[in-house]
Amino acid sequence: MSDPARGEPLPVVFRPRMLRTVGLILAPLVTAAFIAASIAFTIIEWKGWRPAVDSVWMIGLGIALSLAILRFALIVARADEDGLFVRNIVLTRRYEWSQIVGVSYSEPLGDSWANLSLSDGTTAAVMAIQAADGPRAAEAANRLRILVDEHTPTGGTP
Repeated sequence: MSDPARGEPLPVVFRPRMLRTVGLILAPLVTAAFIAASIAFTIIEWKGWRPAVDSVWMIGLGIALSLAILRFALIVARADEDGLFVRNIVLTRRYEWSQIVGVSYSEPLGDSWANLSLSDGTTAAVMAIQAADGPRAAEAANRLRILVDEHTPTGGTP
């Protein structure tokens, strides 16, 4: 039986469904909540509230929190002919196929996301494939393993 992921056309994009959905909904809601609170505090003339100053920092804080939440929603891994681009929460890296030795992911063993085993003996997280997505994450990890096997000179995952 042939594997449907074999020979998959590139680029292949992996994104966490649950985290992306929550982040894209929550980010604008947080900004709106901070704007609403700023307006409410100004209208009720809350003791100690200085509208000219406090409204600016409160809305600024809401925007900063929304940008942090949005960063979670922008996590992605993109496989193309040259390698794998991985954008996690903090770090963004590009790995050549020759740098990737294997892909590990096992939700039953407590893995929160997939990990790359690299040729220098280190590992790197691929947060785009997350346990919160359930069976979809295991399928994505298998697709990534197949891509590594197809594009790695040493054969990829043992």
